Amino acid sequence: MREYESLVGKRYGKLVVEKLLPSDGSGHRRWLCRCDCGKMYEARTGNLSSGHATSCGCNKSPDLTGKMFGRLRVLRRCEEKISRGSRQLVTWECECNCGRLIIRTSDSLHKSKECMCADCARKSSVGKAFEAAGFTQGTQLSKISDMTPSAANTSGCRGVYFHKKQKKWCAYLKFQGKLMRLGSYANFEDAVKARKRAEEEVFETFLEQMNVITEE
Repeated sequence: MREYESLVGKRYGKLVVEKLLPSDGSGHRRWLCRCDCGKMYEARTGNLSSGHATSCGCNKSPDLTGKMFGRLRVLRRCEEKISRGSRQLVTWECECNCGRLIIRTSDSLHKSKECMCADCARKSSVGKAFEAAGFTQGTQLSKISDMTPSAANTSGCRGVYFHKKQKKWCAYLKFQGKLMRLGSYANFEDAVKARKRAEEEVFETFLEQMNVITEE
């Protein structure tokens, strides 16, 4: 019977052979090795001696621990891998700026849209949508810069309507989710004046703070 050299105790790159395993289905001898990173790895004799097997695979995946990707800080490399077709992808446990813990693959960490937890991504998408619509601090600048009455308005002045029960003209101003009632007036002109004063006090001050120049 042919005698084979024992590889137990020998080092191949980052792998140290610990014991012989049963041959695989093709009759190749297999060895159980411990990688310097701590993981166990099975390798054939030929792959060890030829230099094709020098680590458990950690050489191919750089250590990302402590690095920041967008809002994610990598905490540690996970034991589990994710299958994507024939590929086995390394996974990392990450902490989002909001404190949530999530798992990401190495390639997904380089995609900016995925460099945050799902909750932060949702809030970011909503914020971008509001920004695209012209919202600043919860206020749509185009709406307060243009006081043209809406189609539903019947008085001809935004923020002024006729209260049928009181039989008076009522003025109001809505700003940043708050409704300010400006009083009830017997004359339409007085209600309009109250609305205009409120616009000057609230809207114009806000626009100046935002450094927005409006055309008169």
